[in-house]
Amino acid sequence: MNLFHLVLIIMAVIALAVGDVFLKKAALDDSLWQVFKSPWLMGAMLLYLYQILFVTYFFHIGWQLSIIGTLQTAFYALIVILAGIFYFGETLTPVQIAGIVVTLCGVVLINAS
Repeated sequence: MNLFHLVLIIMAVIALAVGDVFLKKAALDDSLWQVFKSPWLMGAMLLYLYQILFVTYFFHIGWQLSIIGTLQTAFYALIVILAGIFYFGETLTPVQIAGIVVTLCGVVLINAS
């Protein structure tokens, strides 16, 4: 994997994570009908499509599912955790923080070979 491909996977994961943030923002409306009409939902759908196209490209050039999945999971977790904390005011317990650190260490080990 070269730097260009790493940047592409990070961009795909950012699209996925921001899409989820958009979904949460849309879901804050009072009515489910309003949620479905929300521009936030439309934005999320476009970002999901963007992510699908990039991941399809990675599979096309021969990346392994296990590597793509692991990288996506790690970057996704970081992005949504930070969005939850700083944008939605969510909090983490010390045990959850420890779990995040252990998970990220595992991702580094899996991709070290």
